This record gives sequence, C-alpha cells and structure tokens, in this order.
Amino acid sequence: MTTSPPATLKRTLSAFHLWGIAVGLVISGEYFGWSYGWAQAGTLGFLVTTCLVAAMYLAFIFSFTELTVAIPQAGGPFAYAHRAFGPVGGAVAGFATLIEFLFAPPAIALAVGAYLHVQFPGVSPQLFAGGAFLVFVALNIVGVRIAATFELVVTLFAVFEL
Repeated sequence: MTTSPPATLKRTLSAFHLWGIAVGLVISGEYFGWSYGWAQAGTLGFLVTTCLVAAMYLAFIFSFTELTVAIPQAGGPFAYAHRAFGPVGGAVAGFATLIEFLFAPPAIALAVGAYLHVQFPGVSPQLFAGGAFLVFVALNIVGVRIAATFELVVTLFAVFEL
C-alpha cells in the first residue's frame, strides 16, 4: 500500500489581495454602520465608542496574528480552539464560524440592496440584494482569486472615492 503525500493548500492570494480584503471590511463599516452610529451617538459619544472599539480591534489583531504564527493551519478559529480546548472546543468554534458564514453573506447582500435602493428608489431593495448575492456567489464559485480581485478593485474605488 502506498501512502499519498499530505494535502496542502495552494496559495493564490497576494499581500495586495489581503490588504484589499482588510481595507474593504473597514470601509464597508463606513458606508453601512458608521453613519448610523454617528447620527445616534453624536460626535463625542461616537468618538468614545470608536476609541473603545479600536482598542478591542487592536487586541484582536495582535492576538490573531500571534495565533496565526503559532498555529499555521487552515481553519482559523477551529484550528486555534481545537489546539486550546480539544476536539469539542474546536467543533464549537467551527460550528460558530459556520453559522457566521451562513448568515453574514445574506446580511451583507441586504445592506447592499438597501444602499442601492437609496440610489435607485424605483427598484426593490430585495431585487438588488438577490442580485448582489448571486454575483458574490458566482465570483466565489469561479475562484477565490477572482473574488479577491473583485473585492480589491471595489476597495480601490472606495478608497479613491473617500
């Protein structure tokens, strides 16, 4: 009996792609969350909240970076929880990540639909949301590099627009 070599993942994204994904996530908060928060909390209240969230994100970034270097495995939260808490902890973290990945894309598509509905009031936000969802699913089916390149282009447009 022959043993097959261990499966490895193929690296397809560049550092520029990763930058585009990270900056795109932050900028999307500007479009969909920050404006509402600022309107509700006021300038000073929003400044305090932003500073608290920035401190938490800084702790998160450093923690996640350490975990990524210490446990260089695909799987993210599952791999880290599995190493720290065993198979049950890994399964719980993996299931929580699955739930996040199931609900985040439709929520993002609805936000895109609501945003585009303001620009084009004659078109239903649900129609925009469905279209956005189908476009994002199709891009990811074609390949992660294509999806990341699309996100990078959109992020660059958003950076230049700001």
